Amino acid sequence: MKQTLGSRRLRVISIGVVLVMISLWGSGTLWAGISGTRLNGITYYSLRDVAGRLGMQYANSHEKKNVYLRSRWSDLSFTADRRKFFLNNLKLFLGNAIALHRGTLYISQRDYEKTLSPILTPQIFANAPKLYRIVIDPGHGGKDPGAQNKALGLDEKALALDVSKRLRQKLRSFGYDVHLTRDKDVYVGLQKRTQFANRIKADLFISVHFNAIKDTKVRGVECFTFTPPYQPSSHRDKLHASDKKFYPANRNDTWNQLAGYALQRALMKDVGGIDRGLKRARWTVLKELQCPGVLVELGFLTHDAEARLIRQADYRKQLVNAVTQGVLVYQKALNRIRARQQG
Repeated sequence: MKQTLGSRRLRVISIGVVLVMISLWGSGTLWAGISGTRLNGITYYSLRDVAGRLGMQYANSHEKKNVYLRSRWSDLSFTADRRKFFLNNLKLFLGNAIALHRGTLYISQRDYEKTLSPILTPQIFANAPKLYRIVIDPGHGGKDPGAQNKALGLDEKALALDVSKRLRQKLRSFGYDVHLTRDKDVYVGLQKRTQFANRIKADLFISVHFNAIKDTKVRGVECFTFTPPYQPSSHRDKLHASDKKFYPANRNDTWNQLAGYALQRALMKDVGGIDRGLKRARWTVLKELQCPGVLVELGFLTHDAEARLIRQADYRKQLVNAVTQGVLVYQKALNRIRARQQG
């Protein structure tokens, strides 16, 4: 049951492209054979070499500040001095900006290993996890309302709980063992949420949130996974001393990234709206996790039009369906990886 969960149902679900280069089963370790170049104390790989190693076509713009890698399954676009890049039109963020060196664009070794490879070639990583027990974490609660839109009478804590309960029901319909860190309006400390997931040996942790910001024009959906060591989180550029620490969540860097990509992709495909990207942060609720984890921000309560959508039960149902779809895509990817590795 735990090994094959979802395989029968997935055959009748339209999920599109699951992974962009999952067919490179026999490629082995794709990091070998690429010569590194040290730039500002960081090891980088030429994107031309990366393209060759992955069997992708390489092209650059006339001014050589943009590079495009293409294959049958994927389209990647990189820009010099930017951390933002695009994979099949989905926005993702690197830990280190793309470097321009002697007319050639370079990606850091850590981003090749921690950002690209988990999505493009996850089969090269050992010990692909199972996926059966899922913990849904409704953000905030009790004395902590989270984000608010007082004009519309919206509290993040109530919306997150509503979405989480709907998601629990939806995922259970596919046979998953699903638990909530809270099922009523109570305050639960961040560490207790993580401890609960660890105690029941969860296979996936999804923390559900809605966003807020002073700029009321900002809207959109974003997903966060835990930042790998020796890289800054997405909200800042410089490396701090604390960024060099290895946390329990980093044991699942590969699967965090794969799950985050699946969820962000599904949300953009099935709900649409503004793509704020797959990002990284060292959120307290993620750092001690012993299983893969993703924090989803499902829209801005401070954007009037988006808040009015979020207020509608039918729209929240769409969000739930999209997150479910992302879980199923992640499940299918794990099934294929595990089947290949066990074979």
